[in-house]
Amino acid sequence: MNLQKNTAVFGYTLGCRLNSYETEALVGELVDKLDGNRVNSPEDADLILVNTCAVTGRSQARSRKTVRSYIARYPNAAIVVTGCVAVVSPEDYQGMNRVTVIPNDKKQLIAAMISGTQETTSNGYLYPVFAPVTTSKTRGFLKIQDGCHNRCTYCIVPLARGDSRSQPRELVLSQAREMVEAGYREICLTGVDIADYGRGLYTNGYGLPQLVRDLLEIGGFRLRVGSVEPQYLTVKTLEDLAIPGLCRHFHIPFQSGSDRILKRMGRRYSRVEEDDLLNAVTTLFPGACIGSDIIAGFPGESEEDYQQSLALACDNRINYLHVFPFSPRPGTPAAQMKPLHTEKITTRSEELRRVSADSRREFRKNNLSTKQTMLVESRKINGRMIGLTDNYIPVYAPELAGEGELAEVFLTEENICWGQR
Repeated sequence: MNLQKNTAVFGYTLGCRLNSYETEALVGELVDKLDGNRVNSPEDADLILVNTCAVTGRSQARSRKTVRSYIARYPNAAIVVTGCVAVVSPEDYQGMNRVTVIPNDKKQLIAAMISGTQETTSNGYLYPVFAPVTTSKTRGFLKIQDGCHNRCTYCIVPLARGDSRSQPRELVLSQAREMVEAGYREICLTGVDIADYGRGLYTNGYGLPQLVRDLLEIGGFRLRVGSVEPQYLTVKTLEDLAIPGLCRHFHIPFQSGSDRILKRMGRRYSRVEEDDLLNAVTTLFPGACIGSDIIAGFPGESEEDYQQSLALACDNRINYLHVFPFSPRPGTPAAQMKPLHTEKITTRSEELRRVSADSRREFRKNNLSTKQTMLVESRKINGRMIGLTDNYIPVYAPELAGEGELAEVFLTEENICWGQR
């Protein structure tokens, strides 16, 4: 790859927030190493970085389609493909002109490989060592963990990202301080399984709650946790997380409401334990927004199993869903199971999505006339700045509020952004 100085770099992310975080870091490093500049359109780029996703067959196909589109539309740009597809299915990009494929475990080398400069040592830390602080200064993501020790029968993530590893406390705190100095007012912790934070690092019980306490002692921002897997999330963990400064928003991917299907999925908890976690969140964090993932049409899911998942989805303690039609991932045990008919999977997915839309709207209606604190962002709707309350409701900012301000608002029919997800 023959790139000159002053290279224009564009990054495109498919998939999760962890991917988005890593894309920001990679683009920042490439700009630095190549004495280049970040551009907002692939049309202006000399180098296009595509961070792929393989969590479903659809996301993998979309990753491949995106790269093919860039090849056809931007014939002068070099293209680097990384992310999960680059690990589990690099052959997707075989023979593609101007494409360099670099897997997840080599991400930290990308900038040095392309620029021909010396590799920056990681000292055994997770990538990235420095928090990306080059874009929006209102909300930022902070990676504290990577990989997964769970071996759910449908999931390709452990194959793509490896076993669970945690970022040492001192580096997490250092990165958080960088973000505060850069002007961030909200930090969202991200990883593959952040409830498993501390594995392999600490033997004294230091985990996610202790890290959250240490972070909040820095001051100057509020803290939001990303998706928290129920395998390692306990009622005791939630009790320890009930700290001022932590946003009242939890995304707990239950995946199913059927004990039989949970067992087929390799999920190590029961419907009763799901209920315990929901009770704990609603008790410890009054007014909290709870989201969840549900897989529709897992192999062997009977009508009775589905009705149990539908009942979970309709539980008024759950306020929105991410619905995933089952997608067999090569190399996983579930890919060898007899699939349900596509029409049945689609029908169940559509019903669950309707439930999610109703639940989201009902949650917002129930918060009308309440006083909330919102973080004003740079994004706008209808020419007006918007932001999120700590319990995940998008609202229009008060007229005189500026970007990055934590503003108090009373929620009304007029200031809630009803159409925003």
